[in-house]
Amino acid sequence: MSNADNIDLDIMLGTDPDGAEVQLSSKAMLDATSDCIKILSVDGKLLSMNRAGCLALGVPEDSKFGMPWLPLLPAAVHESGQAALGNAASGRSARFQGQSVSEGMVRYWDNLLTPVTDSSGRVLSIVCVSRDVTANTTLKRELENAIMREKLLSLEMQHRVKNVFAIVGELISMSVEEAAQEDAPEIATEILRDKLRALSRASEAGFSLSGIHNVDEAKVDLGSLVDAVLRPYGNRYRGGGSEASVSQGNLTTIALFLHELATNSVKYGAFSMDGGHVAVDWSMGGNQALDLIWAESGGPPIQVSPRKQGFGNEMVDRIVRSVGGKVARIWSQSGLIAEMHLPNA
Repeated sequence: MSNADNIDLDIMLGTDPDGAEVQLSSKAMLDATSDCIKILSVDGKLLSMNRAGCLALGVPEDSKFGMPWLPLLPAAVHESGQAALGNAASGRSARFQGQSVSEGMVRYWDNLLTPVTDSSGRVLSIVCVSRDVTANTTLKRELENAIMREKLLSLEMQHRVKNVFAIVGELISMSVEEAAQEDAPEIATEILRDKLRALSRASEAGFSLSGIHNVDEAKVDLGSLVDAVLRPYGNRYRGGGSEASVSQGNLTTIALFLHELATNSVKYGAFSMDGGHVAVDWSMGGNQALDLIWAESGGPPIQVSPRKQGFGNEMVDRIVRSVGGKVARIWSQSGLIAEMHLPNA
């Protein structure tokens, strides 16, 4: 290694007393950047770090350094960090994605490790530049979630179109039966028309997010939403619960959940029989946590639980999970009980 190499490295590490002025100037420049810049030894010890790095890793600026670098990082990135360190120690630049927790907030970093070599190619130290990519990472994840949700909703729309024919057929039968009970078969068409109009309003509430509004434009009254979705089924359902409002962002999820259950009930459950009924109850807990329970009775007895879910149920469950919620189903002999939990409705 040449004398020039020794001088350059001593100045970089602050071990050259004659380079104090250069060191101070360099430190001022490094402290001015928001990137976290670290000097590592070949075996992974932290030799020096600028102000941004000290803040990010919780190391005092007046620290003597010399401690192992990787233990300062979250355990989840140790493996990728060790691999990058090994590549840099072998003379190859390496990159890995990391994260840190500062003031209770998770921050994401893009870490680039570059070896510092002498004229013979021997690695003297490693420069690690960590750039805060939290905004880009968060945006990317939000876009990925939005794209997934749009794909799910598109598939659900296709599925719903197929179900429309089955639902309309059952609504015709229900309308004829209601007209016959009133001994007025001529009004069957009007009864059917009313049910279809209600179904249209429910669809609008579920997909355009403009079906029902209360005084607070950012919220939707849950009771009104349940009523809109299930109104086509007349007095065959009962809704009840504490006064609650849900966000516009969760309106679609709740409407799809109810609509899919109603569709399956028309095909196989309580709504498929004259004496069948559905009870929908809900409660709102702390932090806007919603628990909604759908309970069927008077339908065909359930002898065994289905071996697998239908496409519609799977789609709705995935949509619920995409907003942090969960769905549970209990196939009791008296009828299906479905529970949906949304942590921030």
